[in-house]
Amino acid sequence: MEESKRNKHAFLLLGVCFLGFMFGSSYGDTLPSDAAALREMYSFLNSPPQLTQWSSSGNDPCGQLWKGISCSGDRVIEIKVPSLQLSGSLGFQLSSLTLLTNLDVSNNNLGGQLSYQLPPNAQRLNFANNNFNQEPPWSISQMTHLKYLNLAHNQFQGLPDMFGQLTNLVTL
Repeated sequence: MEESKRNKHAFLLLGVCFLGFMFGSSYGDTLPSDAAALREMYSFLNSPPQLTQWSSSGNDPCGQLWKGISCSGDRVIEIKVPSLQLSGSLGFQLSSLTLLTNLDVSNNNLGGQLSYQLPPNAQRLNFANNNFNQEPPWSISQMTHLKYLNLAHNQFQGLPDMFGQLTNLVTL
């Protein structure tokens, strides 16, 4: 009887350890849609070596501590990669980064049209000192949480009247 009780306790302990391993090892994993957005961004940035740990296939941005990426649990909350001599563009999946609050790609050599698919809940966007052209995307006017927007020193073809709906915008 005593041996049966020990076996049950051992089995229970083994089960608890297994569950702990399963949940503990997946804690650092990045939400697949967040990881896909960053992998695409890396490709559109021409896979620069200065973005250490970044990869266009399979790696885990939160679990592997990609340069300039901050996470909360399995979600990306910040991308801060200023002054890294990055070129290319940002890609088209940034809107899937729904918990991203801060995107800073200032002081690089990014160009082309600024992506329409920006993080919808961003509070800070810094695109200053790049080579973006055309008009900033209208999607910025829908970013109701936006407090800070820096578009300075680019080659935009005008600024449309899209800031009236941004009631939280403090700095433009």
